[in-house]
Amino acid sequence: MNNLRQLIAWLLLALVAVVGAGAAALGVAQAPDNVPLSQAVVNTQRASNYSEVVSESTPQGTQTDFLVYQAPDKLGGYIQSGNRRTYVYVIGNKEYQSITVTANTPTKQLVFYEQPSQGAVTLDPAHNYLRYAQRPKNAKQSGSTYTFSLTEGGQVGTFVFTVSGKYISAMTLTVKTASVQLAISMVGTSPPVALPAGAKVVAAPTSPGTPTG
Repeated sequence: MNNLRQLIAWLLLALVAVVGAGAAALGVAQAPDNVPLSQAVVNTQRASNYSEVVSESTPQGTQTDFLVYQAPDKLGGYIQSGNRRTYVYVIGNKEYQSITVTANTPTKQLVFYEQPSQGAVTLDPAHNYLRYAQRPKNAKQSGSTYTFSLTEGGQVGTFVFTVSGKYISAMTLTVKTASVQLAISMVGTSPPVALPAGAKVVAAPTSPGTPTG
């Protein structure tokens, strides 16, 4: 799951300590058909499931993740860069990661390596990014869109969140020349998370010198 962990961590590392205690009052009228930003965040985090597309752009290249989160402990999909995919799943206290294959490889041919997991909520991009929208200090609202910035260690991260009805539907985070775009859809109607039928599961290889019991 290293790729998934890196996806979540690469922009958040500089911003982890910046959010202070207490929620800021937005002080502006809400769009008539949408709930406030803070409530949309809570509703999304508490949803039974949702689909998400996470697009990462850095000077080193681009990567797109297609995932489904299923409460309380499942996350799965694939990470794509060019024509290559790595399939990743979290089911309960286990993580499963495939070897990287071409995009047209049948999923029944996949081999997954199993290892202990940190948990679906910990690794879910939406849960990680949405928590920054719960306590913005300087959020500005324009219709269904909220914008705010956070600064840490001389780096400024600009967040843009979009509310659609009761849920968050999109987020963009920009830091210098890098950015992440998150799209959330099919809230409550996403397909169940399960390893692809026919795929093989093996234990993750141990590092040299690692005790095997």
